[in-house]
Amino acid sequence: MAEETDPEQLLHRLYEQVNQHLETRWEYLTLTMTEKISGLTAELAGLFTLFVFGVLMLFFFCMGFAWWLGDLIGNRAGGFALAGLIFVPIAFFVYRGIRPFVRNKFLQTVLNELEEETPNKNG
Repeated sequence: MAEETDPEQLLHRLYEQVNQHLETRWEYLTLTMTEKISGLTAELAGLFTLFVFGVLMLFFFCMGFAWWLGDLIGNRAGGFALAGLIFVPIAFFVYRGIRPFVRNKFLQTVLNELEEETPNKNG
């Protein structure tokens, strides 16, 4: 009984428990980060696949549109030039609008995840 109350042993046992607790927290953090990174990677892979197919579809649509426009005006090169000029303002507006859209979507996703992880304080 005298050995259990020895301050040196109590401090050593406390040190071991704190060390074990820190190791457990580190493992939990590692697992949580691995889960989030794997989810993000899967999401990015899906979005990248959709992006590639969307760009291919848009490319062929644009080629067909330019070809049709060239036949309509009687000059195929002029059709491609007009098609290119039509897409310049579209590209400008997409460029101007994509940054706020992505930023807002990213912030909303992060806030939703934080809201799901934190327990409800009202009940």
